[in-house]
Amino acid sequence: MKSADFKKIVTKELAPFLRENGWKGTGFDYNKHIENIVKALTIQPSSSGGKFCIETGVHFDFIPLPVEKDLSKLKTWDMDITSRLTPNDENDFWWEFPKTDAEIESLFSELKELISNKGETYFSHFDNWEETVSQFTTDSIENGDTKSFIRKPQTRTALFLARMNQFLNNNNKAIEFSEYGLSKIVGNKGSGLIPDFEEIIKKSR
Repeated sequence: MKSADFKKIVTKELAPFLRENGWKGTGFDYNKHIENIVKALTIQPSSSGGKFCIETGVHFDFIPLPVEKDLSKLKTWDMDITSRLTPNDENDFWWEFPKTDAEIESLFSELKELISNKGETYFSHFDNWEETVSQFTTDSIENGDTKSFIRKPQTRTALFLARMNQFLNNNNKAIEFSEYGLSKIVGNKGSGLIPDFEEIIKKSR
């Protein structure tokens, strides 16, 4: 089965269920924008064909994107916070394309249950983001504690948290994360972030 044929099955079997639960989209890509949070769900076929995974993404609408884009059209790869939805405790899982009607019924019954339970639990983790972000310090980045929220290199995590705190008017913490991020930049690696950190510091003083 080709990915294009599988997309038609997804549109028929999964899209109505997702729309009933507040998701917008069609085919392989869906998102949901509630208050400041954009949540994304993507069915991602393998480049080698025959199988797929489910990618999730979270974006906060006050965080600038590298390229201006309609929030309703954001894909998981546009977002800072990404993960994969799996039926077990592993970080990666690939389902085989179904080959029969019985396999289609079984597969999409499994996916609906997974999205309703584990998927919603994952996304709800970000609903109280203000409280979570307020608890993070630069030591949290050093210790890896921020990885439960965002899995990015230290400099990009610092920039993300600086912007979050700037939005919350926690100016001192915005400056603290920015100065920490600048201290982690050595040579050309990460130097493209310097103007972003400096702008946050300037606006937060």
